[in-house]
Amino acid sequence: MTTFWLAMLFFIVIALLIVWRIFAAPKNTIGAENTNIRQETNVTLYHEHLANLENDLAEGSIEQESYTQLKAELDKTLVQDVDPNQAQAEMNQRRSMLWPLAIGLAIISLSLSTYMTFGAYPQLSSPMALNEDPHGQLPPEQMLAVRLQQLEADVEKNPKNTQAWFSLGQAYISAGEFDSAIKAFDTVMEEVGEYAELLGPKAQAMYYKNDQRINSEIQIVIDKALALDALDASTNILLGMDSFSNSDFANAVKYWETVLNSGRPGISVQALTGAVEEAKNQMRISGEMAASGVESVVDDSLPRIVVNVALAPNVQEVLMNSEDKTVFIYAVAANGPRMPLAAVKIKASDLPTSITLDDSQAMTQQMKLSSVDRVSVYAVVSMKGSVGIKPGDFKAELLDIATIQKDALTMEISTQVQ
Repeated sequence: MTTFWLAMLFFIVIALLIVWRIFAAPKNTIGAENTNIRQETNVTLYHEHLANLENDLAEGSIEQESYTQLKAELDKTLVQDVDPNQAQAEMNQRRSMLWPLAIGLAIISLSLSTYMTFGAYPQLSSPMALNEDPHGQLPPEQMLAVRLQQLEADVEKNPKNTQAWFSLGQAYISAGEFDSAIKAFDTVMEEVGEYAELLGPKAQAMYYKNDQRINSEIQIVIDKALALDALDASTNILLGMDSFSNSDFANAVKYWETVLNSGRPGISVQALTGAVEEAKNQMRISGEMAASGVESVVDDSLPRIVVNVALAPNVQEVLMNSEDKTVFIYAVAANGPRMPLAAVKIKASDLPTSITLDDSQAMTQQMKLSSVDRVSVYAVVSMKGSVGIKPGDFKAELLDIATIQKDALTMEISTQVQ
């Protein structure tokens, strides 16, 4: 910081020297010479006129009184010719001193104010800025790379630091370096022995390395971990992820809720809760919720809509000789985004049936039935099995319905979408 201010002072001094050099330079030489010639001519004429007066006085052409008067006027003329030039020169000198002084002050003021406003002074003068993480503004990938370098330096400096090795293994998983992660966890277990808290992360690294599939080798590590601790977070989260990827949503909920209910520290409750809700939502859409025995707790005071859904005769005739079609019943905000606030997926062969739409079927925690006052309800027979209303599908709709409904609504799917 001191070096910066010295450099800044140096450049300001250079600027001031340039300004002073310009104003201290000699003025127009021709003008100065012209002024000197004029003054010399005036003096010469003065002496000539004075000599003529003295000759006239000596010859008696003029009297002493006239001589005195004429000499006084001659002296006065000489003074008037010389003094204004001297006064103007003095004034010019005073002005020439004021200009460089004013410009110097302007340079200093402008330099300081510009740096205070646009430079790094606000950050340097803030104590918090000096204490912030120097890597805080890096992208996540670069931050992870810096973290890996730090941990690798730690274990190289102290190979017996098991905590650093464990953290390094976790960082390797985040970086996708699964072989290095497995080696790091094995290094820790060589020092402290096999524990579920170490076997679980190792199983995760092996799982990701094997393209997210559990093979016999990974299963051995999982079994070891669960035998040591049936509530181990890493192992149960891994089993939940594998179940979810295989559409076994009931088991995914079971494994993840095991972790949530364990009450152990270091668990990302918010992320895990979101995963559980997503798995339950997939179960609702696929109609597995009731059969699975997974509880769906909904507050009775919250809005819910009961809909009796049936197929019109013309639609029954079309579907009679085709494979069983998927039917989506869902509610969206009457005046808002088209994201479903509650949705159920069933088969056409299940109709007629009664469906209840409520917050337990919400896609997200922010967008649910209780978040709006009025909705539009749709029942759609999807001819291609995909979400949304497409040409060729059959539909029924109830527009602008209050979310608090005491009586059941009736919907008959009859209209084909063009």
